[in-house]
Amino acid sequence: MRAEESGRVVAPGVLVALLALAAAIRAGVVLNAPLDPDESQHLQAAWLVGQGQVPYADFWEHHAPLLYYLLAPLTRWLAEGPAVYFAGRAAMLVGAAGALALVWRLARPLGAAPAASALVLLAFLPSFVELTTEVRPDVPALATWLAALLFLVEWRQRGRPARLWAAGLALGVTGALTPKAIYGAIGMAVAVAVAAFDGTPGGPGRSLAGLLRLAAGAGAPVLASLVGLWLAGGAAALDGFVEHVLARNLDFPDFTKHTPIGAEGLGFGLLAAAGVGLAARHEGRALLAHPLHGPLLVPAAVVSAALLLPATPAVYRHAWLPVVAVGAVYAGLALAELGAWARARRGRGPAALAVLALVSGLVVPAGASLREALRERNAGQLRVMRLELRHACPGEPVLDGTGLFVFRPAAHRFRVLINGVRYWVANGVVPEERLVEDLQRSRPRVVYPDWRVRAMIGPFAGFLEARYVPLPDGLLVPGASIAARGGVGRARVELPVPGPYRLVASPGLEIAIDGRPAAPGLVALDAGDHEVAWSGPGGRVRLVAYTCPERRALGASNRLTARGAGD
Repeated sequence: MRAEESGRVVAPGVLVALLALAAAIRAGVVLNAPLDPDESQHLQAAWLVGQGQVPYADFWEHHAPLLYYLLAPLTRWLAEGPAVYFAGRAAMLVGAAGALALVWRLARPLGAAPAASALVLLAFLPSFVELTTEVRPDVPALATWLAALLFLVEWRQRGRPARLWAAGLALGVTGALTPKAIYGAIGMAVAVAVAAFDGTPGGPGRSLAGLLRLAAGAGAPVLASLVGLWLAGGAAALDGFVEHVLARNLDFPDFTKHTPIGAEGLGFGLLAAAGVGLAARHEGRALLAHPLHGPLLVPAAVVSAALLLPATPAVYRHAWLPVVAVGAVYAGLALAELGAWARARRGRGPAALAVLALVSGLVVPAGASLREALRERNAGQLRVMRLELRHACPGEPVLDGTGLFVFRPAAHRFRVLINGVRYWVANGVVPEERLVEDLQRSRPRVVYPDWRVRAMIGPFAGFLEARYVPLPDGLLVPGASIAARGGVGRARVELPVPGPYRLVASPGLEIAIDGRPAAPGLVALDAGDHEVAWSGPGGRVRLVAYTCPERRALGASNRLTARGAGD
C-alpha cells in the first residue's frame, strides 16, 4: 500500500520549513520547560559516576546504568550551575533526531507521502516534543528500539539472518538504558514467532533460529554492561543491580497510569487508529504476517498490553513513547491516504474532512507545543539550584526531594523522593527512621522544603524542625530559633553541623551559649547539643549557619589575619 501512488508528496521546501519550525519549538522547550525530578536524578547519577562512584555499589539507583556513563563527561566539563540541564537536554536531541529519522525510514515502504507525514506529525506531537527533550534514558532507548524494529522489518523483507543479530544488539543496548526494554523485547520475540505463520517454507524453523539470534544479539550489550559494573564495583555492584534494578522494579509501588497522549494529541491518535484500520483493510488476515505491519504492530500491541496491566508499575507517559512512535507511522499513512482521497473526489465534503484531519492531527498539536516552548516555567527551579549550590560547598550534602542539587551529595540514600520511595515510606517498606539515620550521618548543609519533603510528617519532619531554620529565600539551613520569654531562661538546641553561626537576638537580650557570654554576630560552634541562656525583656534568639561563600570569605580573612600577625 503506497499512498504516493495516488497522492502528491510534500514539497521538499515545505518539509524543510516544517522541520525547522519543529526544531525551533524544541529549542524553546529546552530553555523553558519545567525541570522534572527524574532529570535531576539522572544528571546527579551521571555526576556521581563522573566522580568515580559506581551505581548500585556506591549509591542507590533503580535505573539501568548506560545513560549515566554517557552523560558523565557533561558533568565534568560544565561548571556547577543550571547549564548542566540545558546541555543534558541538548544531548537528548541525538536520540530524538534518531527516533524521527527511524520513524521516517519505517514508514518509507508505505510511500514518500506517508513517510513525510509520519515524520512531521511526530515532530510536533506535544508528548513527543516534551518527553524527548527531558534528560531521561527513554529518549536514546526509543531510538535504539526503533532501530531494532527496522532491522526486524528488514529481516522479514529480505530474510537475512544478520539483520536479527543487529536487531538483538539494538535491543540489548535498549536494555542497558532502561529496564522497560523488557516489554519491547517480549513484543519483538512474539513478532519473530509470528513469522512462522507467514506461509513461507521452513517458517517454524526460521522463527526458532531467529529467536536464538535475537536473544544472542541482545545478550551481548547487557552482558558487557554487567561485566563493566563488576570491573568497576565488584560483586557489590552486581548484587545492587539485581536487587534495585531487577527485583525492585518488579514490585515497584508506584502504580501511576498515564495515557499515551494528552487531549491535544487526540487527532493524532485518531489518525493512528485509522491508519491501522487502513492497513488491516488492505492486508486482511495476512496483516500480522506482513513483513512491515507484523514487525511494527505486534511489538506495539505487546508493549501496550503490558503497560495496561494493573500490575505494571510506573506507567508514565514516557513509557508509551515506543507505541506513540509506531502510531506515527500509521497516522502518517492515514493523513496521506485521506489527502489523496480528498484530491481525487474534489468535493467540499472530502476536502473539509482532510482539512479537519490536518488541523486536529498537526495544527492543534503544533500549537500546543509552541505554547509550551514560549512559556517560561523553570526560572524558580533554577533559582533554587543556584541557592543550594551557594549554601553548600562542594562535597557538602543537600536535602531536596526534587534533586536540584546535582553537583552535591544527596542527604539520604534514595537521593530524590520519587513517588515509589514515598510509597515505600508510607507503607512501612522503608522505615522513615532509616532516612533519619541517613540525615544524622550526612548532616545536610541546606534543605529545600518542597512538597515532597513536607509530606514526610513523621520523625523526618521532627529532625528538620529541631535542627534547621528558614531563610527569606525559602530554604532551611542549620540553626535554631528560640522564643525567649521575658526574664531569665534557657533552652537546649542541637546543631547538625560545626562551623560559624550568626547569632541574632532581640534588642535588650543578653545571651550566653554553653555558659559563655555571646554577642550578636559570629559565633563558632561544634555540632551537637548546646545550651542557650538569656536574660532581658524577651523576644527571639536565632542561630543561623553561614553560607559557603561566607565561610570561604571568613577563612580567607582568618588566613590573612594570621599572616599579618606573623609578619
